Amino acid sequence: MPQINGDLRERLLGAFRGECRERLQVLSSDFMALEKGAESNDLALLVESSYREVHSLKGAARAVGLGAVEIFCQTLESFFSVLKKNSLVPSKDVVGQMIGWLDILENLIHKEDSSEASLSSAPVVVAIAKMKEFTVSPDLISISVDSQISDFATDAPASEDGTDETKVKSGSCVSDSSDPNHSVKDEGRFAEGSTESHAATARMSMSETVRISSSFLTGLLLQTEELLFSRNSQKMRSQEAAFLNSEFLDFSKNINVIIAEAKSCADESKADFYVKMEQKLESFSKRLSLLVSATHKAQWELASKVDTLLSEFKNSMLLPFSSLLEDYPRIVRNLSAETGRQCEFCVSGENVRIDRRILDMLHDPLMHMVRNSLAHGIESPRDRLAIGKTAVGKISFDITQSDRDIVKVVIGDDGQGINSEKIIEFALKQSIISKEEASELDPQSVSELIFLSGMSTSAIITDLSGRGLGMAIVRDTVESLGGSITISSVCGQGTTFVLNIPVALTSFRGIVVESCGQKFVVPKSGVKKVLLVRQEDIQSVNSRETIFYLDRPIPIINLSDVLELDSGKSEKKTFPVFIMGEGSNTVAVSMDELHGEHDVMAKAMGPLLKRVRNVSGFSMLDSGKLVPILHAPDMIRTAFGVSSGVKAQSFSHQKGEKEVKTVLVAEDSITSRTLLKNVLEAAGYRVVTAVNGIDALNKIKADLPDILVSDVEMPHMDGFILTAEVRKMPGSVNLPIVLVTSLGSAEHREKGVEAGADAYIVKSSFDQGNLLEVIQRLA
Repeated sequence: MPQINGDLRERLLGAFRGECRERLQVLSSDFMALEKGAESNDLALLVESSYREVHSLKGAARAVGLGAVEIFCQTLESFFSVLKKNSLVPSKDVVGQMIGWLDILENLIHKEDSSEASLSSAPVVVAIAKMKEFTVSPDLISISVDSQISDFATDAPASEDGTDETKVKSGSCVSDSSDPNHSVKDEGRFAEGSTESHAATARMSMSETVRISSSFLTGLLLQTEELLFSRNSQKMRSQEAAFLNSEFLDFSKNINVIIAEAKSCADESKADFYVKMEQKLESFSKRLSLLVSATHKAQWELASKVDTLLSEFKNSMLLPFSSLLEDYPRIVRNLSAETGRQCEFCVSGENVRIDRRILDMLHDPLMHMVRNSLAHGIESPRDRLAIGKTAVGKISFDITQSDRDIVKVVIGDDGQGINSEKIIEFALKQSIISKEEASELDPQSVSELIFLSGMSTSAIITDLSGRGLGMAIVRDTVESLGGSITISSVCGQGTTFVLNIPVALTSFRGIVVESCGQKFVVPKSGVKKVLLVRQEDIQSVNSRETIFYLDRPIPIINLSDVLELDSGKSEKKTFPVFIMGEGSNTVAVSMDELHGEHDVMAKAMGPLLKRVRNVSGFSMLDSGKLVPILHAPDMIRTAFGVSSGVKAQSFSHQKGEKEVKTVLVAEDSITSRTLLKNVLEAAGYRVVTAVNGIDALNKIKADLPDILVSDVEMPHMDGFILTAEVRKMPGSVNLPIVLVTSLGSAEHREKGVEAGADAYIVKSSFDQGNLLEVIQRLA
């Protein structure tokens, strides 16, 4: 087709990206289901579904002029055509290759390269060649269904007691359903007749749906939520009208008494005047009563329509949690292979629905947590067997709706848990805490240190772990959504995170409170309990004001002290108190007045006020007054005298030249060496280059650099030997060493750790931002 340029191409690419996300998710789910095995009817549906998705992707790629994607999809479509035409069942090894093809296809789509040059890369060439080989020789694809099911049942390693472990090494957790009466006829063939019904269902679902931009829906929802203020204002006007009517009735009774007394003493001419006055008062009273009734009816109708409209709109924005987790089984599978571990991924409650905007924001944090479990939690199969565990580890997601507005996500693994000694050792080394503070920390407080930026127990920085940013990002994201996260860990048994997340953004149930004459909104989700406390209930424990809740001492602090307001120190015999936080971080916050629970519509503070301590946004009350929305996690940290996790930077105003760090780059390839040199010099580093390991070692002996960046595969002396030799030298024991290499297996990473490297970056996923970030941290 002719080349498309300009705005039309951008619009087409925008639609193409959205379509690709959906179709790749379907393909990922289908491939993972094929790998686990299924009955013949289900396998036929999976192949038919994958065939249609690939065909649609091919057409979409042609429409936007992505030739490489079109050719790859066309070859993959031919492969599925052979599967469908011959009713073949792909073997487990072939399905493994198919999953690899899907990774390659995702990469091609991400590049959005309209030329066919990207087809010349080695992975793409090998994948296309393999697909063509299977297409020409279908016998290489198929094995009998009976033998495939047997293969899936017996492929897992036997346990020490001799029993077979039929666990999926990676992917979604499935139950073992072995039916003794089940038999499969026609080996290697699908049952016919099921694909037509599947296709009809697919066509029906497509005809009943319309593709609409999510940003357009979000805009409509925000406009609909603006009606909340109109509804609340109308309710307030209705209440004011009812109050005025009540006051007028009292007033008219008094006036009627006065008129009656005046009439009894008045002559006939004046009596007429008083009669007319009575009639006017009665007429006004009736009209006012009718107005109050009409106002009340209008308020009820408006509230009913707004609530219904808002509820329907919110439901249109809700998606099941499964839409976020569809790719996770394949990702866990790939990460398990990359790290040399075996892991299964289990999900329960995946049909719980939540705002799609929240799901989008949770994607990266939840992926951080999965990567964290694989990098720090799940042990290698050998280590697990040595301590009496199964060779296959487990990462689980348990999703429940604990309240109307709250979704609870429990993420756990059965790995080695958190090593408190390593956490404290690293925190002391980085001066995050003092020795005195470390001695006072309880186990829960030690575990929560992992949420601070820069905290990591990894012995080496890799693409998977070691930067100490993952869990800090998780907490910041969850709290920015108005949620909370807690952690519990048992050494040697695993770690569990509990996330409490709002079902929807912007509007929520909030409690209006007052302190020092100012009103604030506290999200209901951040409050565990509301109590009325008397002065005599407050006791002093360890020189701190405390109340007892559920037989537990809870420190109490005034909201004015949390927000640093000027309180008049007025004495009150009783006052309302919020119980906030979890575990050892539970605190009681007192305030002057409590004004009840309301529907609250949150408004952002704008780009100039992105991060204000204790405040997450603003909302407008029914009266039209703008009030701050308080941030519960910040309030708790402030109450305990803990910062929000962001260390303040101190700046020096002394004049002088900035110290320039020296980086030694050891790389035998002149192209890679030049690339690294240009990247580092552009970032302000002084760069010295070496053509191999021996050259680098000699230059280190002559003049010690601030950091060493080395390739692994080099002539005369490779990077592993160079690292080990540098560590033997007295003056370079603490020299930061970064290995940048194409060797990405778990064995090579472990070899780098043993040699003494501080970071290990794989060239296939090389990003200059990551390299500079690692060097800045180590240098």
